[in-house]
Amino acid sequence: GPARLARLPLARVKALVKADPDVTLASQEAVFVLARATELFVETIAKDAYVYAQQGKRKTLQRKDLDNAIEAIDEFAFLE
Repeated sequence: GPARLARLPLARVKALVKADPDVTLASQEAVFVLARATELFVETIAKDAYVYAQQGKRKTLQRKDLDNAIEAIDEFAFLE
């Protein structure tokens, strides 16, 4: 089922969605799509930030690597 395709716990994602007072109902499909989109976002920003970690001869991501990726990549401008 869809739960196996998502790595984030869907129950936790649903709890976060329901924590928004503007949300009254969230289908399992919507929760799955949000979980999957979040996973893809985290994967993308981590890969981009890892480039900066490698430039610093490190294998561990640091906050400055994420900051550099956010600053350099237009798609992440909303995070500034």
